[in-house]
Amino acid sequence: MKKLLSIAFLLCCGTSFAQNSNGIKLKKGQTITLNSVVNSETEMQMGAMKNDVNTTIKLNVVDENAETYTLNSSIGQMKMNMDGMGQNMSFDSEKPEDKDSEMGQAMGDKLKKVDTYILDKKTGKTTKVKKEGGEEEAGGMAGMFSTGDEDGTANAAFFILPEGKKIGDSWSESTTSKGITTSKTYTLKSIAQEVATIDVIGTITGTKEQEANGMTISITMNNKFTEQILVNTNLGVVTKNTNTTDGTNSMDMMGQQMEMTIKSSTVTTVNF
Repeated sequence: MKKLLSIAFLLCCGTSFAQNSNGIKLKKGQTITLNSVVNSETEMQMGAMKNDVNTTIKLNVVDENAETYTLNSSIGQMKMNMDGMGQNMSFDSEKPEDKDSEMGQAMGDKLKKVDTYILDKKTGKTTKVKKEGGEEEAGGMAGMFSTGDEDGTANAAFFILPEGKKIGDSWSESTTSKGITTSKTYTLKSIAQEVATIDVIGTITGTKEQEANGMTISITMNNKFTEQILVNTNLGVVTKNTNTTDGTNSMDMMGQQMEMTIKSSTVTTVNF
């Protein structure tokens, strides 16, 4: 009888997960490298455009206290290729000749920029440190269709499972920034050798206004996405994130509206 009870107890506990009660575990001086590969296709009234972007971002742990880490974020390398509407443009930050190109000059400031984030050890959430005088919102197509998540780059590297979640459990969260609401439903699919697999389905919806070339543009977003997160549960550090997004967006400028559909896939791997 005792053996049967012991087996039953083990089977019951086997569906549970011992959470990392210590939160995010990093070391001062540590460097975390994110490699992100984005492939997107946008269909507009004026034609189609394909974008392929490969970016390497380095997060350096420069300080810590009992509750937070301070991270510096910078772009280590970037490769871009844009093809559409009869034009092809490419850029490789490793090629000296590309730095003098039109795209190289446009990307120059981004490549030199260092952002600072505060990472909460307990929640795994990051907050971007605002520089004196504030910062301009991102411009161009990327700025127009950003979700307003200024902490997205650093947040992609960290994830902490809520307390008490078991394999098969689901939970939801929703955030709103600058008129855009991001809603996510997470499901814990599996745990093996301290790596948890979490499946995510979500939406990005809403309308925001963006200034461009002295004009106000109204952007409406209606995107659906699926995502899979692999996370080291002992450290709270993501090892891989795969995202597929399908959406219908529109821009309203000076009384004229332009519809566009967007399909994109993003694979981010994290080394630490």
